Amino acid sequence: MVVIKIMYKLSAAIIVLSVVATLAGAQLELAKNYVCTEDFCDTYRESNECDTLKIACRVQNATHNGIVFPSATPCSCCKTCVENLRLGEDCSVGGLGYPVPAGICGPGLYCKVAEGDEHPTCQPMLESSKCFTAQKAYDEQRQQGLIGHLMQRPDCDGDGNFQPLRCIPGQTCYCVDEDGKRIFGEAVHTASIQISMRCECSRLAAKARTLLNSQYPVLTSRCDSKGSFDQLQCVEDMCVCVDMHTGRPSSDLRNVTRGLASLPCFDKRLHENTTYLRDCENVKIAQIMDISEYTSGDFNVLEFDRDICQPDGFYDRIQLHPTGGYQYCADRDGAPIEEYRAPLSTPLAATMNCKCARARKLLLDSKSLEVPECCPNGNYKRLACRRGECYCVNEDGEQVGVERPEKDKQKLPCYNGGDYCPLVVA
Repeated sequence: MVVIKIMYKLSAAIIVLSVVATLAGAQLELAKNYVCTEDFCDTYRESNECDTLKIACRVQNATHNGIVFPSATPCSCCKTCVENLRLGEDCSVGGLGYPVPAGICGPGLYCKVAEGDEHPTCQPMLESSKCFTAQKAYDEQRQQGLIGHLMQRPDCDGDGNFQPLRCIPGQTCYCVDEDGKRIFGEAVHTASIQISMRCECSRLAAKARTLLNSQYPVLTSRCDSKGSFDQLQCVEDMCVCVDMHTGRPSSDLRNVTRGLASLPCFDKRLHENTTYLRDCENVKIAQIMDISEYTSGDFNVLEFDRDICQPDGFYDRIQLHPTGGYQYCADRDGAPIEEYRAPLSTPLAATMNCKCARARKLLLDSKSLEVPECCPNGNYKRLACRRGECYCVNEDGEQVGVERPEKDKQKLPCYNGGDYCPLVVA
């Protein structure tokens, strides 16, 4: 019963968004009957001169920067500037009777009373942010000479959260959530990857799974392989184009069987002309229907222990072989990747993540010259060598610690007697 509710809410939400897009023209026509129109603001600004924005909002550089907000003028026709304060500058935490602040602490800072001070000042978010704590640890390790040449400093946003993209130079970039945990979305590393790869859809899908906390498969908006929104979204038999970064509708509705190919976002290389669902999505929906049927009959469904599909509708990287004897690393179509596999109920299977196998295939398909070597279960080997230098890596393939010449690799902490694939079950 729970599954049916989830499906209904998702369908209703997307259809409502689509209807909003369809009626946008009518809404603009209705807006002319209200006072707060652009024509009203043009007239207001002609007879009431707006205050000039502060230099902080007009310059927007490393020294002067701020945020533009609507001002307390009729219909917010004018704008006001709230300046970003810098580290150590006086600030206000607000309160009853306090004046409206003219500035707020800038990105990475928050207003607090530091030890030994009487008045609040802008201080780093180190105590409350995982990302800034990680940055501080990185900077300390760099001062101690413990940072390798491929290690990247954590990148934080203005709220102290991790930026959505992490990259391994010369290999791949992948999406992370606000806490820096790896989520769906991966692409070959390029100089301009951050322009197209922002992971908005992937982050939304990860949040949905966390909030729903369901032991069963969950339906979310479809993403593309880089974690952005697939520009074609369908619910049941109705489809619409959406913005790849916001997910907002950008076209009229079309019927999936009669007008799908006429949508401007339709791509015959990615989408079928008469159907929207991919093979894995069909299997997933069949699972959800089975679960709904069983639960309505007061049965407890236990065998669906994980989602077999990725947020892009293709198969997840770990799949169970039909014989049931082992699981294997799969490409997006569900086909095995080389010979990466693990017998069930073994430490090899318990630690299996296939992150290396997927990255290796991605790099080989793009004709990359340097590809990682993987463990038998498709995980990254704990020790990697590249251009005569060897170094330790974590489960995502990122370098950890300093590198050593290949002839001295036995001095690395991950050497482990030459066994780079230890079977440690967490």
